[in-house]
Amino acid sequence: MKNYNPLLIIFTLLFISCSKDNPNNTAPSIFSANTIETRFNGATIEWTESIDPDGDTVTYAIILDGQEIASGSTSLNYSFSGLEPETLYEGYVEARDGNGGTSQAPYFFTTEPEVIIFETNIECRWWEGAGGYGIVNYFEINAVDNAISYHVEILEYSPDPIPSNIGRVYSWTPNSNLPTGNNVGSGASHLTEYTPGVYHANTSTGSGSLIYLDQAIANCEAVTATARVTIIIGE
Repeated sequence: MKNYNPLLIIFTLLFISCSKDNPNNTAPSIFSANTIETRFNGATIEWTESIDPDGDTVTYAIILDGQEIASGSTSLNYSFSGLEPETLYEGYVEARDGNGGTSQAPYFFTTEPEVIIFETNIECRWWEGAGGYGIVNYFEINAVDNAISYHVEILEYSPDPIPSNIGRVYSWTPNSNLPTGNNVGSGASHLTEYTPGVYHANTSTGSGSLIYLDQAIANCEAVTATARVTIIIGE
């Protein structure tokens, strides 16, 4: 049977306990975190530097909604991606000194609604009836699933009438009660739902005798214009 030195056993246990708990270690200093940017699918946070009184190297871990998603970095900012639109997220940055000392700085943010942005060019269409013709310049926008609002801003327009069409903004929602088909009025700039789910932002409209149709078509097709379309997506 082997004999063990009781003093050696006590010293060994004491050494392990001190290494693990490190009662002489001082935690990194208090610091703060804040959100500097939000997107529909992410956000960026930054934080002030946490200084360790013992001179230990401080690294940072990022905890989001209770899950650690990054650690070991000395950077003072972090960008999230792959998040859900219009969602509140909460978490904290944890400063770690490598010896068991930690301090935390909370943060929160709400992601933006999803946004679709593109540019589109103006079009021209006309129709004939018993009383003459109708004609219109328009920007066509197709409905998007889960859209909550649509916005069209004219960026370029030539020849530009007085008052100018440049900068004109059209806004509507899927619940807007818009005229349909060829109900574009005369001379007015307004919106129509040409067919279900197909919106027209009309810039100039006209009507007249069929003997003037060819000239009206030439004038309509001579218009060049570009608009920015912004579609906000929600639940």
